[in-house]
Amino acid sequence: MASTRVHLVLVHGLFSSAKVWKAFETLIGTDPELADWVSVHPFEYDSPLIRLRPDRRVAETDDVADQLGTFLETELADAERIVLVTHSQGGLVVQRFLARKLWNGEGRELARIKHFTMFSCPNTGSGFFLTVRKFLKLWRNPQEQQLRPFDRAVTEAQRTVLSAVVHARGHSDKECPIPVRAYGGSADDIVPPIVARGVFPKGGVVTADHFSIIQPADRTAASYRAVRGALLEVARAAAVRESALPLAPTAARPGTTAGTGDTADDARVETDTEAADGPSHPPLAAEDPDLAPMPPPPYWQLDEGQLKGEDRHSLVALLLSEQARRRVHVVAGPGGSGKSRIALEAADRARRAGHHVWWVSAPELSLRMRMIARDLGAPSITVERAWLVGTAMDLVWTLLDACPEPWLLIFDNVDDPERLGSRDGPASSGTGWLRTPQNAKGTVIVTSRVRSRHAWGDAGRVHQVLPLDDNDGASMLLERTGGLGGTNEDARRLSRQLGGLPLALRQAADVIKAVHQSQISLDSDIRDFETFRRTIAPRVDTAADRNGPHLSELLGREIVEKVCGIGMDLLTQHELPQAPTLLKVFACLSIAPIPYRCLLTDTTDSQVPATPSALAQSPLFPGATPARTTALLAGLEELGLVDAYEREGVADRRLAGVLTLHPVVHGVLREDEEVRKRPADYYGLAVRMLRSAIQHSNPDHPANWPLWAALSPHALEVSRACLLGDLRLSDRSVRTEALELARLTARYLIATGLLGPAYDLVLPLVERCSSFGFDSDDREILGLRHEQGRVHLDREQLPLAEQVLGRVVQVRTRILGENHADTLASRHKLARAINEQAGREAEAEVMLRSIVEAENEVRGPEHYDTLVVRHTLARTMLARGAHREAEAEAREILSISRRNHWPPATPEILRVQETLTHSLLRQDRARDAEQVIREALQHASQPADSNLVMRLRFTFVLVLLGIRGRTPEAVKELRALVRDLDRVVTSEHPLSVQARALLETAVREMPT
Repeated sequence: MASTRVHLVLVHGLFSSAKVWKAFETLIGTDPELADWVSVHPFEYDSPLIRLRPDRRVAETDDVADQLGTFLETELADAERIVLVTHSQGGLVVQRFLARKLWNGEGRELARIKHFTMFSCPNTGSGFFLTVRKFLKLWRNPQEQQLRPFDRAVTEAQRTVLSAVVHARGHSDKECPIPVRAYGGSADDIVPPIVARGVFPKGGVVTADHFSIIQPADRTAASYRAVRGALLEVARAAAVRESALPLAPTAARPGTTAGTGDTADDARVETDTEAADGPSHPPLAAEDPDLAPMPPPPYWQLDEGQLKGEDRHSLVALLLSEQARRRVHVVAGPGGSGKSRIALEAADRARRAGHHVWWVSAPELSLRMRMIARDLGAPSITVERAWLVGTAMDLVWTLLDACPEPWLLIFDNVDDPERLGSRDGPASSGTGWLRTPQNAKGTVIVTSRVRSRHAWGDAGRVHQVLPLDDNDGASMLLERTGGLGGTNEDARRLSRQLGGLPLALRQAADVIKAVHQSQISLDSDIRDFETFRRTIAPRVDTAADRNGPHLSELLGREIVEKVCGIGMDLLTQHELPQAPTLLKVFACLSIAPIPYRCLLTDTTDSQVPATPSALAQSPLFPGATPARTTALLAGLEELGLVDAYEREGVADRRLAGVLTLHPVVHGVLREDEEVRKRPADYYGLAVRMLRSAIQHSNPDHPANWPLWAALSPHALEVSRACLLGDLRLSDRSVRTEALELARLTARYLIATGLLGPAYDLVLPLVERCSSFGFDSDDREILGLRHEQGRVHLDREQLPLAEQVLGRVVQVRTRILGENHADTLASRHKLARAINEQAGREAEAEVMLRSIVEAENEVRGPEHYDTLVVRHTLARTMLARGAHREAEAEAREILSISRRNHWPPATPEILRVQETLTHSLLRQDRARDAEQVIREALQHASQPADSNLVMRLRFTFVLVLLGIRGRTPEAVKELRALVRDLDRVVTSEHPLSVQARALLETAVREMPT
């Protein structure tokens, strides 16, 4: 990291100076993770309240913007990575600077600006100064004038920044993608949070007023953490780019409770190294996994051509109209009819109008809805709790209905409406993920093949998508081929033959264009529209005679299948016979974007020897090489069989490059005769590619979660197809590998708090294991049952957890032995389930002592997992009143962590300090406890509103109450904590209940 220098430029606000950034400069200079590679540059400009000398003027915002440009060009001429952070009017200065650069066609010069964060920026004007002006009627300040609500120059700049920076699709003279975050202070009455957020979709609200928001007291302050996270993000992206190896088939396309017992919130961060080589060090701490940005809609597809059809344009206009709000709109039609393209057109127009737009693909439903909750400002503690106790749907819809800005939510490819239903009813009941917006500014669009009004409920309005007419179809063919295919009349006849189906028309055009322009040898009878029509006619001869404008699902699927077959035949008959085979392997995965670089490259982990890729080891691809694989991918894309593009804002190049298959093509190829005859080869390769991609990526480690997020939809799809589908795999080794893939995927889902999807994955596999040739006591199924027990434990269903884990421990002990690593993992979870049940601490302590003794032998006394068990034991000691023993255990753990140079911000280390604090308090050593808990709060890098930091704050209050004369200070801290809890959690949250009760007692007993 030290070699990747990042330059931080700080821009102050109105009537201010660079001195306001002193706190930030000090904290960054003393931050051990930043100081060596971050250079801080406060940008100073003249901003007086009033100018008395008549020979001098107050610079206008455009002047300051140009001054900033000069500063960057001269003072930072050699800087490769710049991060801009602003306060108040400084945000408008930077917006104006960016806009003016873009208006002048200098967008490429902005590429070195890697991040832009605004604090308390008056993005829709500051009403505060309207009051001031009433008393200063002669006041004329050009900088202040642009803080007035709805100033035209501000609006113009914001419109440009929103469309050409925030939503930019690539680097050009007129646009440049830069991540932009806008934060407001909850107590800011000068620039209220809703004004500070403005039209910018990313950012949030922090606990601060207009001035304290840029004066962080320490590294736990939310504003400091936001800047710190941006710096780390930029540096990591640079490091990845410098080390990444290319494997792109084509040129990149722009894409778009206090106490002492373990809590369920803690359990997800613990490492569970069952059936894997466990880490001897703690998992890398995530800055905040919930702050992963919501992926944008696939705007890159807009480059494929204009939306065709007057009826489709009319539908888009209707979906974005005032009348469409507070409704659910179902865009329904056969596969390949262009439903998603209509939704994408609506999304693009909405985002350019400044609306929030969220695109949720069905395979990634739960994860994407969690991202929406964070996008709408829900603190991590709230999100964690909602996904834990099963109120996630209510949380997201409460936030959507309270959103003050216009928004559009799109559920794409929902061909099973019940995926949007809830525990209490079907999708049509409106109580699940799909609900009718109560917010007058909200609209929901669903794309689906299901046209039945009954499936969507009374509130859903179904809009049927019809095929393109002959003229619009011909226009699409002519534009996509660049005039190479023949006359307009030839194009009309081919469009008619293909049923006006946009997917079939696009693929036909790509075949014709490839025959003319491809670098691949494609010697074919197909040369133009007419020869393609004659080739397709014997295969599909019913479309041209269809009665009326409607096209059946079966006929549409047949047309796509035959057109797709022509493209695959061309590749098979000439230079790339393995390209169709690779396409069929991709079809075994999910319809979610496929991060192909992860799946097709050889092992690159520096600690292990390079091994042939799963592709090279498969009988389907004899003699496969990276160069040959690249050629296969290029051929598939050139003939329109896949779409490959680079995802916007993804730093890891392995994950940035993705490809997609249209759902109809995906479905057609999964039913291919060869795939059905050789499922072990096709699905077995899919399983092994996924296993290889995650081989060295522990699912419990936050640093690996971006990879898992990209691969988990495919892991879910493949494991279920292999084990619960109708494939009848004869190869037991493929089923065994699929079970292990399912177990690891469940671990990832549990670690990230997605307990519902984890349970939905594990339970059917356990209950139906006999159907795919396994017994419930086989070790492969025991691994899944262990994960099932962990879900019960995290959901605080302690008797169920004890029942499931108890049986797993019994069988694993018999099969593997009492001290096998897998058995020890289950024994630890069982001990926790018992320990968290009141009155059973002594029973748990006996078990934990036995586990610690075994872990010392199996993994070693300084192994991270051994210390996790020792910490559970220390908490049990504390609960039983053995305070000195708990203190000794906690201090030994901390000593080992320091000796092994573990980061002090590691969550488990912070929790050990919390336990040590409680043990000291119980011994009436409050001053010693204060030193420990202050150190924990100083080191914590988690969000200020996270469950862990909130608990540490509560413990700090307990310490203050234990010191004579500190009660007023404790009450002040406790009131602040209660205010923050009221903002982020419900009154029923356990920590909120405890904090309120303690505050009531402390106030009542405080000396007057």
